Formats: sequence, C-alpha cells, structure tokens
Amino acid sequence: MCEAMLRGLASVVPIKVLSLFSWEELAEFTCGVAKIDVQLLRSVTEYSGCSSKDDHVKYFWTAMSEFSNEERQAFLRFVWSRSRLPRMKESFSQRFKLQNCQLSPPDQYYPVAHTCFFSLELPRYSSLEITKEKLRYAIFNCSAIDADDTDVGLAAAQMGWEE
Repeated sequence: MCEAMLRGLASVVPIKVLSLFSWEELAEFTCGVAKIDVQLLRSVTEYSGCSSKDDHVKYFWTAMSEFSNEERQAFLRFVWSRSRLPRMKESFSQRFKLQNCQLSPPDQYYPVAHTCFFSLELPRYSSLEITKEKLRYAIFNCSAIDADDTDVGLAAAQMGWEE
C-alpha cells in the first residue's frame, strides 16, 4: 500500500523534491493551513447587499476574530465544507461572499450558508453577543446539505437570490 501511495504522490510531485520538506510542511502545502487566518478570509470577501462598514458585518468580523480556531474551522465547514483555508489569497478558487439576509426581526433567525458558493447570508443582528450566539449554534448544529428538494429547501429558494 505504501508503494502505491508513493507512486500516486510521485505522479504529482517529483520524489526528489519531497526530501526538501518536513512532513508538516508537506501537509500544509497539500491540505492548507490548520490555523484559520481571519485577515486572509477577510481579504477574499465580497459583499452583497451589505458592506464592511455595516454594524452587523462588523459584529461578524469581530466574532470571527474572537472565535477559537476550532470554531473558525467549524465555520469554514459550515460555509465551504472545508476546515482549512488555502495558504495565500491567490490560491482561492472563489471568493467568500457575505450577503445581507432580509429576514425580520433579524435576531430571531440564524445565518444561512451555501457551501457550493462559499457564501453566508447574515441577518442584521443587533449586537455582537447575538451574532456570536447565532453563528455558534449554526456552525455546530446545522450540518445538513443538499436539502434543495425538501420543503425547507424549496421555501428557502423562493426567498430569492441576490446578485
């Protein structure tokens, strides 16, 4: 089995080059960085229906900065089905899209993620504490995906998609 793995790896990376890296460096190159860099995520974010100056967006970024790395990884799984970011801005295959969610009253709703689009619909929460509470609940308790053909998925689709 090890020889098969080595042949597979050699088809992507020349074996002679592997000796230049530690196993930790090689894991980071192939899997991404385990420590989530909030500033890197912020640098690849585009906004839709909101801006970085909006209070609820500021609460979001403050929450992300104050979250533990485990919480940040859970957030990435929630919005992108991954637990690590690429190493640098240029390596992102798509930008993170932060969208305004128009549901009212906003403090009663949870954020909605679209993993295929690396996006998050964020209600206009009234405080940092509510933002953290709603995000934490969503990232640790809302793991179902591919619910497009369910009643809930169809209802969500009828809310519209903002370009």
